Amino acid sequence: MVSSFVQSQFDSLKAEGLDMVLFPIKGKGWKGYLKAVFALRKVVKRERPDIIHAHYSTCGFVASLACLGMRKRPKILVSILGSFPTEDAKWRRVRWAIQHLWDGALTKSERTRNQLGLDLPVIPNGVNLDIFRLIDHDAARKKVGFEANRKYIIWCSNPERVEKNWPLAEAAVKQLQITNNKLQISLVPVYNKTPEEVCTYMNAADCLLLTSDSEGSPNVIKEAMACNCPIVTTDVGDVRERLVNLEGCYVVPDNELESERVKELGIAIRKVLEFGKWTEGRNRIIEDRLEISQIANRIIEWYNNKY
Repeated sequence: MVSSFVQSQFDSLKAEGLDMVLFPIKGKGWKGYLKAVFALRKVVKRERPDIIHAHYSTCGFVASLACLGMRKRPKILVSILGSFPTEDAKWRRVRWAIQHLWDGALTKSERTRNQLGLDLPVIPNGVNLDIFRLIDHDAARKKVGFEANRKYIIWCSNPERVEKNWPLAEAAVKQLQITNNKLQISLVPVYNKTPEEVCTYMNAADCLLLTSDSEGSPNVIKEAMACNCPIVTTDVGDVRERLVNLEGCYVVPDNELESERVKELGIAIRKVLEFGKWTEGRNRIIEDRLEISQIANRIIEWYNNKY
């Protein structure tokens, strides 16, 4: 199984006429990646691609090992999807690979590029505006089972993913409920859903909440924007750039004190609920040229420059 954004990007590139093969890494941990090295080597020998586009730096290392010793190997291009808040071992490893191992790399946000300190292209993931579209609010609420007299905050990830920080989301909503006990609020995790189902939830919700500790360019933010859904988010990836001056959307700055982060998130959610309207996020996506086919053409141009 591949990430939905990888599948979307793959489909958009194929739609532009590229001959492509999707290679998912199966299994977890180092054993899964090790098996992928040998499996990918077989695929490369069979398909003889011009380019391997790896998503995530770890997959870039898998591609490099799979092509080791080949007389004529494909170009290895890597999308750096995370962020590097500290100059740790991973930061050094990825910088070295970009400079000495891979044939090209891109980042998803200016923040990540600045953290790496390298002159890399910035190409965010695109949004499929045919899937993430505007749906009648009342019809969407009825479809997902939301009650008419409650406020619903959606959180689009699996709570078991530690880096997404579900406990912070729970604490922020609990704080809001304590300080505003008349509000009827529900926090709903949305995961294991199709993109179309996620779109329905975004059109049904009163707010999308993102509490991640680290992101590159979170797709869920752009998808919520495409549905004009109000947003509250921690200051990760490129969210500040995406949401700047967008009414009904709030980016909560970092704070070393967890209690302050909880408090600020709760205040921001309350402001969104008081706002009580749809945003102009979809227009911003269009203005910023983040529709998925436009991003596909930028990636193709990158391929052409590197090959």
